Amino acid sequence: MDYPELRDRQRLRDLARIGVDRPAERPYLTEIVEAAAERIETPFAVVTVLLNGAQVFLAGRGPIPAWIGEAGGTPIEWAFCLPMLHTRAAWHVNDFTEDPRFRTNPLVTVEGVRSYIAAPLITSDGLVLGGLCALDVRPRDFAPGQLGELQSLADEAVRRIEADAEPDIMMP
Repeated sequence: MDYPELRDRQRLRDLARIGVDRPAERPYLTEIVEAAAERIETPFAVVTVLLNGAQVFLAGRGPIPAWIGEAGGTPIEWAFCLPMLHTRAAWHVNDFTEDPRFRTNPLVTVEGVRSYIAAPLITSDGLVLGGLCALDVRPRDFAPGQLGELQSLADEAVRRIEADAEPDIMMP
């Protein structure tokens, strides 16, 4: 599936401005993923940004596989957050093994991710950078209200990311 939003010039500019290409301490994102995992009651939570060829993790909680931690993310084709580029809405999957879009994804078949709930990181310019995601290794039903709760945390993450961003950069 093609996602032209991945190549949106303004979105790429915002990604450069927040500095996903530079190592940075972001303790405020660690606080947010901790809160997400606790409130949604999942063992994993991550803040991701979507680049042209990769999904990069800016913060994470849980026993993330060593190879993903070393790489700092996954190939873009594996990103569960991609649909949010189009929908711009929080969403969930109760059991990936029953979802035709993702059941053959290596994160499902090899790493055992079974359920997922996420909210998009939408900038003040209205662009989706990635998502705040909570994941589990067991199928589950998410409680009513959890999408809204996760979206509130994602909105807080964006406020903090934008406040911490480099000053505007010039793009030719």
